[in-house]
Amino acid sequence: MKIKELSLLSAVNRFYKDDMENGLQRRDGQIEMSKEITQAIMDNKSLAVEAEVGIGKSIAYLVPLVLQFFRERKQMIIATSTITLQEQLERDIIKVLEALGVRADVEIAKGMKNYICLKRFQNFVREHSDYSRTYDRAKYGLQTRSDVYVSNDVWNKICINSYGEKCSDCQFRKICEYTLMRERIRNNDEIVICNQNMLVTHLINEESGKGIFKPDFSTVVIDEAHNLESKFRDAFTTSYSQNEIINEILKATTNRKDVLSSLIVELIQMVDTLFKYLKFDIHQQQGEADGDMNTYYYRPIKEVNRLVFRVRSGLLEIEMRTNRKLKCLQMFRNLENKHFLVWLTTEKGVRFNVCKKNIRKEIGRLLFTNTRRTILTSATITSQNSGTLKERYRYFMHSLGCPDDVCVSAPKKSPFNFDKHTMLYVSNKLPCPKKYNRNKYRNEAISEIVKLLDITHGKTLILFTAKDDRDYVFEKLSNMGLPYKIMVQSSDSSQEHRLEKFQNNVNSVILGTGAYWEGINVKGESLSQVIIFKLPFPVPDPITEYKMANKECPLLEVAVPEMIIKLKQGAGRLIRSSEDKGIISILDPRVSSRLKTAYREDTLASLPEKNTTEEISELKEFWDSIKGDDSHD
Repeated sequence: MKIKELSLLSAVNRFYKDDMENGLQRRDGQIEMSKEITQAIMDNKSLAVEAEVGIGKSIAYLVPLVLQFFRERKQMIIATSTITLQEQLERDIIKVLEALGVRADVEIAKGMKNYICLKRFQNFVREHSDYSRTYDRAKYGLQTRSDVYVSNDVWNKICINSYGEKCSDCQFRKICEYTLMRERIRNNDEIVICNQNMLVTHLINEESGKGIFKPDFSTVVIDEAHNLESKFRDAFTTSYSQNEIINEILKATTNRKDVLSSLIVELIQMVDTLFKYLKFDIHQQQGEADGDMNTYYYRPIKEVNRLVFRVRSGLLEIEMRTNRKLKCLQMFRNLENKHFLVWLTTEKGVRFNVCKKNIRKEIGRLLFTNTRRTILTSATITSQNSGTLKERYRYFMHSLGCPDDVCVSAPKKSPFNFDKHTMLYVSNKLPCPKKYNRNKYRNEAISEIVKLLDITHGKTLILFTAKDDRDYVFEKLSNMGLPYKIMVQSSDSSQEHRLEKFQNNVNSVILGTGAYWEGINVKGESLSQVIIFKLPFPVPDPITEYKMANKECPLLEVAVPEMIIKLKQGAGRLIRSSEDKGIISILDPRVSSRLKTAYREDTLASLPEKNTTEEISELKEFWDSIKGDDSHD
């Protein structure tokens, strides 16, 4: 194909026509999505499009993106939220380039913690000489996480943990893969596949000339866009732990320790006491919560307010007496600023987190400009199944501050045969899950789970909103003598080995929270049922509370859309290929016909499984029928 001699739309049409003739499976949703993205590029417009599993959305946007790249010869960016998708895109773009018979420079720009810091590795090898051969290989370019077979503990000691001005003076600068990659994406016209954090950092810093990419890149595609708001909020957030505050104090007073010793000691003691109060309050909040909390309220009692005032005064005195700015002082000032949200987290110790309340407009300003086309896509960005297209995308679009001229596309429905291959079961017998009846709900839910496992003979993923519920159910199921191996999510960050065991043991059952709602891709019979233990409503926290504060109906305008988007992610673990078959079981009766909640219809309509029942006997009949179909395949 002489791609420059055709209009962009003609070239896209030609690609699909040629590839259909060469045996490519026709996917109408993919072709439609590809043409809509093409039109948006031609019209210099931004676009949001939901594409369910099986559409092949990566090919849908890669085709027009690659074709336009050869017209403009300007850098183009694709941003994702997972390394898994980055690696898939690397394979997919090779297929597209081969099909077009062209070559292009493609850069896979992973986050810095995926690369070795040769300086840190050198220091590590001085104490661990058995890693010297790995260090030598790293100096010849084998510097990413996939290149090096070491434990997570070792990797955390040798990977890049910060990047900045000090790197320009590093002795390894000319052979550091991360530094060389950063130089290429700053200077070269190429297609870059990066993570969303890198894109957000660039957008925030590009106005000051400190952006990561070329300043004139013309098109950005953001896949897994349902995660984008949280990436922006993380980037806009100032965060400090106890140790970071103390280290900043000590660094600022390095040359004045004798003069300021009593002030330094008093200030460090006050910071320590302050964080003890915070730890105690977090422990209380964990006991009060009805689900896993990632963020905690900052609830200053009188003594905490007094300590904050005294710490702030001490930091100000150090600034004045050393003539050195303390960044943590501004954070303490913003604790009482009505325009800022304040919350606590426990990642790597207790942390203060401070962020402007209204970042929505800032996100919109950075994402959407007159000189750039922004394409947003994901399998889960609509939160209702009725109304106009704008209304269906409204929660997602509002969260990102999308201007009115951003186009939205009709969601692309999965080509998989959900009507024939799946059934949705909703329990109408369990009590409504509340904190006061937690154990009653758990125990009755376990009885229901046992019946559901008996239908599919295991082969089940059970998703929870709270680790406490997960561990309680795991212990009970493990001691019931069930004829399936019962597994639970691994406690460390790597889940590959656990999921591999689950897939290989066809009749096993695995219980998970958190990342398991969207981080699992198990095809085949091993995952034939997904059980939703409770609807994934957001656990109350300062961020969600702020979003709900000014809404006429906070439940339907914030909590339900958040729940539906996460529920779609969890239910989406079931059908990962055209051959997959199985059951989605929701134990939570709040979407049953018995309770008739205001959000029941929208919740059920948001799922692709339209074949529904509230009777386990009907579920068993369905399962027997699809297993009977298998015997004739």
